[in-house]
Amino acid sequence: MTHLKLFPLSLVSFPTKIVPLHIFEERYKSLILDCVNNQSEFGIIYKNDSGLAKFGCSMKVLDVVKKYSDGRMDVITKGINIFKLNSQLLDGQLLIGQVKYNESDIDINPDKFEILKDKYLKIMLMLGITSNLDGHLKKVISFELLEGISLPSEFELMLISTGSESNRLKILNEIFDKILKNQFPIPDASHFES
Repeated sequence: MTHLKLFPLSLVSFPTKIVPLHIFEERYKSLILDCVNNQSEFGIIYKNDSGLAKFGCSMKVLDVVKKYSDGRMDVITKGINIFKLNSQLLDGQLLIGQVKYNESDIDINPDKFEILKDKYLKIMLMLGITSNLDGHLKKVISFELLEGISLPSEFELMLISTGSESNRLKILNEIFDKILKNQFPIPDASHFES
């Protein structure tokens, strides 16, 4: 088990996800500066009125885009590893989680992944996303197929709590089929930039 400083938010992160953050609370300013100075990670964990999710994702600070005179920051972070939250405690005002990193089985059937990637590309085209198609063709894991697609948090939580890549692909296949058959609302891709 590992201790990880947590940043509870109303969003789900996962490996490869790019998350821009505007940091304004003192406790998170310290957290981000510590991560930058020590090249360490922190955890984003989904939080709603019911409390914290059981799973989250460790994050790496890729860039401090802007620093304001009052200490606020705009940063770009990237999801690294999924973890399960076993317990938590407050250290001052910062939440520390005792976490266990998931060791996902990379049990991918290449043919099935290619079929799913084809569905993903059709969804990108449905959404009008035509730039960087070569980059989309190079995707190799399930989480990369979420780029540009905003799924409801409960679906993203289901994906990060699934320990098998093969099972994640099955879930995504069902979701993508529903999107392509217009049985599921087309996700908002306005935040997406290739």
